Amino acid sequence: MTPATATLRRLPLPAWEPPYDDEVGPPALVRTGRNENSAAVQGTLALAFLLPSGVPAVPEVPLELVCPPDLRLVAPAEADEVLDEAEFGPQPTPRAALPEPRTWAGRFVQAVVEVLAGDRPVSQLVRWTTTEVYDDVACRITSGARPGSPTPARAVVRSVHVTEPADGVAEVSALVRRGIRCTAVALRLEGMDGRWQCTALELG
Repeated sequence: MTPATATLRRLPLPAWEPPYDDEVGPPALVRTGRNENSAAVQGTLALAFLLPSGVPAVPEVPLELVCPPDLRLVAPAEADEVLDEAEFGPQPTPRAALPEPRTWAGRFVQAVVEVLAGDRPVSQLVRWTTTEVYDDVACRITSGARPGSPTPARAVVRSVHVTEPADGVAEVSALVRRGIRCTAVALRLEGMDGRWQCTALELG
């Protein structure tokens, strides 16, 4: 059986000059006297033929590749907005996704006074405070009791009052009692990354 022979035909060379600014449509069009809308031929040889199966030897190029979408320069202001959206900084958390602030604040204040008394390591507060609050607490830590001195009474949180001026924000005032002495503690909590975080702390 004689194998099928591909039939060759000559085609005019395509025009590869870049398009002018006022031209519209596919830049690579073959302009001939018979048909000005013939598709350009890929490659350097102006030959087109069919395979024995009838499929073109050179696949057609999709129109979106022949005529890619227009590109535009991004203004500096728009670029800054894109960068801001891509930053991975702390993300505010709404009140509905946070624990009840009064109970949480009472436990946090208790942890703070125990840290200040040297009964708890300050590192336990790092997740729940900003850098400024953490450094301030760390500077206030008292040294251990001197030999022979009486053991100070343990500080206990007696009351906690909470106001919520905005969604995901809680302002707290607490009363701490140590023996016969009472002191006040004020703090601001903000929802960040799914948890409460102390952003301001005032110790009486």
